[in-house]
Amino acid sequence: MKKERPLIIIELLFLEMRIIMLFSEENYKAEMRERSIQHFIKKMKQVDREQGALLEKEGWFYKETAERRVMFTFGEVVLVRRCYVKKGKRRYPVDEYLGLEPYSRYSKELLYKIAVTAVDLTCRKAAAHFKELLQLDISKDTVCKARKLATQLYKEREDYRFFDEEEFIKKEVKVLYIEGDGLLLSTPEANDKKKKTDFSHFLIHEGLEKEYGKRQKTVHRHEIWSTSNKEAREKVMDYLYNHYEITKDTLLITNSDMGHGYTPYVFDEIAKTFSCQHVHFWDKYHLRKEISKMMKPFPLTFEEGLFQAIAQHDKKAAKEILNRASALIPEKEEAFGESFAAFSRKLLRNFAYTKSPESRGLSSAGIGIMESNHTKLSYRMKKQARHWSVEGALTMGQMILDKVEGKLHDLFFGDWREKYAKYKDLESLSVQQFLKRGERSSGIRQVKQANKSGRARYF
Repeated sequence: MKKERPLIIIELLFLEMRIIMLFSEENYKAEMRERSIQHFIKKMKQVDREQGALLEKEGWFYKETAERRVMFTFGEVVLVRRCYVKKGKRRYPVDEYLGLEPYSRYSKELLYKIAVTAVDLTCRKAAAHFKELLQLDISKDTVCKARKLATQLYKEREDYRFFDEEEFIKKEVKVLYIEGDGLLLSTPEANDKKKKTDFSHFLIHEGLEKEYGKRQKTVHRHEIWSTSNKEAREKVMDYLYNHYEITKDTLLITNSDMGHGYTPYVFDEIAKTFSCQHVHFWDKYHLRKEISKMMKPFPLTFEEGLFQAIAQHDKKAAKEILNRASALIPEKEEAFGESFAAFSRKLLRNFAYTKSPESRGLSSAGIGIMESNHTKLSYRMKKQARHWSVEGALTMGQMILDKVEGKLHDLFFGDWREKYAKYKDLESLSVQQFLKRGERSSGIRQVKQANKSGRARYF
């Protein structure tokens, strides 16, 4: 036994060394991140020297050196940079080069990434996502701030529309599609905890085209989201007017669940405004769903017969089935009887809109796509959250739509922000006020004063 002990010790030492020598991906990532940060700091020193020299040629004077802690997508960095003054104004060349907002602790790219993540995840889950995958200490409140920043940017972009002098090139098309649906969300207030808001959602497109294999995509899709059905319809009109040359030969194909604000008459008004042709359809998915719900208490043959009557577009047969079903409702089921009667009147009154596209000489492709597109809103805003503020729901809905359409990046980095700045004083922008809020204590700190010459160097 004494002779075997050294062998055991050697084996244990070998095992320990093997464990130490095992590759750690997390350690490697941390090492690469630190190298990246050091390289970035070196680069910023170079930018500071070069840009500072240019400012000095323009009559700016070096005043002081200051620190600023900023979190980027690749980690948190302490920037040590110079401040130049001229006629009472201050400039930080590094801050300008990086596009940093005054007093903000987060880069624009990081705020954008946070906002994009918040589209799919709740604030708490988004914060955990950044900590787990990127090792960035992002709090739930920071995610919510990024979303609020998007709210401010949407307001400013809407304001920018009144300054924008860009002329749209109108496109002439033979067929245009418009679909609409509503989404009821819980929006409690201090005086009304049960308040709900009905948001309006409209989808405009030019049809379908082949993407790859059997997969198809909508052509030039544009979606509208609003707290007001009237306002949403006005935006639909505005978009059509600015982007399309609609003539009497243009066919407007519309589709809806026939709910309030989405009746055929609503779409008729749009068609009349542009003096174009119009055909409306009762959305097949919603129609079948409503029929199945109302015919559930009756024998299956009633439901099957009603579907067949609709498929054959036989209004008389549909009326007979509804009358037979109504006669079977017990008197004690007064509430259901009233609901069934209302359903029967609605179906018969709008029976013309149940006709299939094929029977009208049209393709069903591109019709009835609203439900699948509406799901992205309902899933995020109903399944993942119990309630919203009206403003928060409006922002989140628009962010979801913009992300799908590939427009969210433009909200944060589009040239409209530079153009908008020409009409507005940057210091009075609500975005900047937002970024300044609660950030002053952790933003800029003086490190070193300039000497009498005003040209002290620190690198």
